[in-house]
Amino acid sequence: MPPRMTTPSDAPFPLDGNGIADDELELGFVSGFFGVRGEVRLHLHNRESTLLAKPRQVVLIGPKGERRSAMLTARPGAGKRIIGRIGGVKYRDQAQAWLQWRIAIARDALPELDEDEFYLSDIEGLDVYVDGERIGVVAQIHAAGPIEVIEIDVGKKEPLFVPCEAEFVSFDLDEGIVHVAREGLA
Repeated sequence: MPPRMTTPSDAPFPLDGNGIADDELELGFVSGFFGVRGEVRLHLHNRESTLLAKPRQVVLIGPKGERRSAMLTARPGAGKRIIGRIGGVKYRDQAQAWLQWRIAIARDALPELDEDEFYLSDIEGLDVYVDGERIGVVAQIHAAGPIEVIEIDVGKKEPLFVPCEAEFVSFDLDEGIVHVAREGLA
């Protein structure tokens, strides 16, 4: 079971409002448990990543913002499942305690990106333009199956959504702008 943890109200580091520190990147979350030996099922935002093939220091963030540092490894399971092992978790009841906990990693522990690459989380907060007109800001990125979806806060009650595909969006990170094709908006 998780021991005493740091909660957002007493955290000695900057948080972005959802328990993820400013210098961290969310990798996914614990979606279930697997077997009787303490393994967990993982939902990773990038299923093809091999980042967790070897043990990595991560931060597990609970539903109420509580935080716990842990070693985590992942391996492919049957079908499309990803199976994880959290350091120190040996039994099924211990694994159950981690259900719905999010997984974050320090940005400086991530591999170097090529010059033209970026993490989708880096576009959160950028201005969004359609046909040269600012319509809002990127509020969040949603993992929606094989295609990520960009949520755009347009200052109204309902946000807009656009699939993160080259035919609908382009990025100018130097200017801090996301260009969206009108036909991609929903």
